[in-house]
Formats: sequence, structure tokens, C-alpha cells
Amino acid sequence: MAENKEGQEKTEPASAKRLNEARARGQVSKSMDVTTAAMMLFGGLIIFLFGKSLISAFQDFMKYIFYNSSSITLTDNNVGSLFMQLLLLLSKILLPILILIMLIGFIAEVSQVGFRFATKKFTEGLHFKQIFNPFSGLKKIFMSGRAAFELVKSFAKLLLFSLIVYQVLSSRAEETIGLMERPIADIGAFIAEVCFELLIKVSIVFILVAIADFFYQKYRFKEDMKMTKQETKEETKQTEGDPKIRQRIRSILRSRLRKLMLKKVKTAEVVITNPTHFAVALSYKSENMSAPILVAKGVDFLALQIREIAEQNGVPIVEDPPLARVIFYKVDVEQEIPENLFKAVAQVLAYVYHLKRRA
Repeated sequence: MAENKEGQEKTEPASAKRLNEARARGQVSKSMDVTTAAMMLFGGLIIFLFGKSLISAFQDFMKYIFYNSSSITLTDNNVGSLFMQLLLLLSKILLPILILIMLIGFIAEVSQVGFRFATKKFTEGLHFKQIFNPFSGLKKIFMSGRAAFELVKSFAKLLLFSLIVYQVLSSRAEETIGLMERPIADIGAFIAEVCFELLIKVSIVFILVAIADFFYQKYRFKEDMKMTKQETKEETKQTEGDPKIRQRIRSILRSRLRKLMLKKVKTAEVVITNPTHFAVALSYKSENMSAPILVAKGVDFLALQIREIAEQNGVPIVEDPPLARVIFYKVDVEQEIPENLFKAVAQVLAYVYHLKRRA
């Protein structure tokens, strides 16, 4: 089980906030073996595809040097220009290949982590203590469990690749001995063939290693990003606020809504009661309402307040326990009375209007 610096167990999965912050610091799940395998395989194929033209260009340059060697005189004035010509030729030959290989490496990196700048990598990741005390960083590199794993993995890859090279060369030992009797052109073709076989076999093994390392790095990153229960609580406080404060805010909102609801009792047409436990206040204006609306409801103490306000403001109070309970449970405040209760509510309203006319 992963632990933090204080020794607390990390049992909770990483939150989206923690993952975004880690990404901004450059902490992502990626495998360098995937990038290396892509550059090795595709870079080698590019060299073999364009190798003939590159060798031909280099041969032309060497022929020019040898054919004109008798007429070329090295002096302090022309040695610089000859050196620049050599650099220009080498750049024309090698620069396109190097750019393509770099592009392959860039694509392999982006395909793993996506394209996004680590904005906090250099602002938060480096501290003055690390600058003036490099031993802390060296200790982290050479004495951590991950460093030991990477070291063992590197030795395993080296051993595996050595075995592949040994197998390829030993299988062609007889052909290698017979090269002394063959033309020089055949020697170059044989070397190219052996190199191509080595490239394919080593690349296949490296791809398998890269796939395994990719999933391992995913698992390792997920474990490292896990949080303790205390970290989860602290993050919840930062994002959503202190639970006590949120509870206090909800209490204030409920109090204000209750006061607003009680104010509307003054404008109600009737208050239907249980008579003591439930109270619901209905409003109905025929000119702008298609059905009566529940403007207030309450139970026990709140029901008592609704009755007191109704008495103080001359709002009729009608005792109908079944209807009061049904409206209380089935209808929300500011919601119209459902159609199945129209008849019962209409009888109550008719009774109230009859009392008003008599009064």
C-alpha cells in the first residue's frame, strides 16, 4: 500500500483536481521505452529507406575530394571554406533524417500524455534548497525504489539485446568468414542485411518491453497519485468549503425561505389544517391562475405559525385532515394542485367563498 511522507496510507483514488495539478507540474504517466522503441524502429526504417541516396551523395563528395586532391592546396585561407563545404554536405545528408527521428519521438511523447504545457514545472518544481543542496536530488535518484527498478530493467534489457546480437552474429558466422573471398560490394550488402535483421529483432523485443512498461507506468502513476483520507477531506474543504460553514449557509437559506413562505400566507385564500400537525395554505386568483397554488406548508411548529399568521390576517382556516396530509406530501411550495385534488380543493374554496359572502 502506498504511503505519504507522514506514513499515512494512500487508499483513496486521485481526484480530478489532484491530477490536473500534477499535470501542470509535469507529473504524467508515460514510458520512455515507448518513445525509444518508436525512434529505433521508424528511425532505422527511414535510414534503410533513404540509405542508398545518402551513401551515393557521400560517395560523390569523396570522389570529388580524391579526384581533385592533387589540385587542392590547404592554406589558412581555404581550409575554412573546405570545412564549411564538408559541414554543409553532412547537414544535407543527416539533417533531414535527424529531424524525422525527432518528429517521431515528439509524436510518441504527445500520443502518451497529450499536448499541454506544464505551466508549474519550473515555478513550483524547483526550490532553492535543491539548488544549493544537490545531494537531496541525487539521493532521490539513486536510492529510491523506482531507481532500483529502472536499474534492474536496464540491465535486463542490455542482457536481452546482447543475446539477440549474439544469436544473429553466430547464425551468420560462416558467411562472415567467407566475406574475405567475396567482392567489396558484397561486403557492404552483407553488413546492411545483418544490420537490418538486428534492427527488426531488437525493435520487436523493445516494442514488447515498451508495451509492458507503458502499462506498468500507468499503474505506478495511479498508485503514486492516490490520496489519504485526510488529504481528501482537506481538498473537499478547499473546493467546497468547510462542512460547518456549508451547513450554516444552508440553515440561513432555509430560514429565509421559511420567512418568505410565511409572508405569502397573508395572501392565501384558505389554510387547510390537520388540525394540529399539518397546515397548508392555498392561493387562487381566477383571473391569472389556471389552478390553486400551494404557497406555504408546514408540520408541527411551522404549522402553528401558519395558523397564527392566518388568524392575524383574517385568512379562513378549514379543518380537513385527509386533504391537508395529501397536499402536504404530494405538492411542493409554489406548485399547482394536481388534477386529482381539484374536486376536494374546489369544495373547500366554495365553502370559503360562501363564508365571505355571508360575512
